[in-house]
Amino acid sequence: MRTEESVTNTISFLLSKLGQLANARFADRLAQLGIRPRHCAVLELLTGPPKAQLELATTIGVTPSVVVDMLDELEQIDAIRRVRDRADRRRQLIELTPAGHQLRRRALALARETDDSLLDGLDTAQAAALRTGLQRMADSTIRK
Repeated sequence: MRTEESVTNTISFLLSKLGQLANARFADRLAQLGIRPRHCAVLELLTGPPKAQLELATTIGVTPSVVVDMLDELEQIDAIRRVRDRADRRRQLIELTPAGHQLRRRALALARETDDSLLDGLDTAQAAALRTGLQRMADSTIRK
């Protein structure tokens, strides 16, 4: 006898529910730093050389106005600064401040804590396999 399939057992549904849970847990941890998960992409992208606002928006996949809001929020807590592009004085570039680098490191530590809590029911090999599988899924779908 065949068991009836359920939407709640599909990868799509499970990833959606776990994603909501992971985001909520991570957001709760990040609140102590005065940031939200959406800020983490900006912090990561700015670990290298300064970038233009439009480049950040395109890379993250949001509208330029959303990036402006995120940058304003990060600027208020001294995590980023806007600097004039030396090659084109009309353009502003965004760079991390020393406080921004520290904030990124603290956010990473909180992300790892969140990962640990989510992976609590898995052994080391299962956690590694999940991470590898999710990375492959992301590489083949998100980054196309």
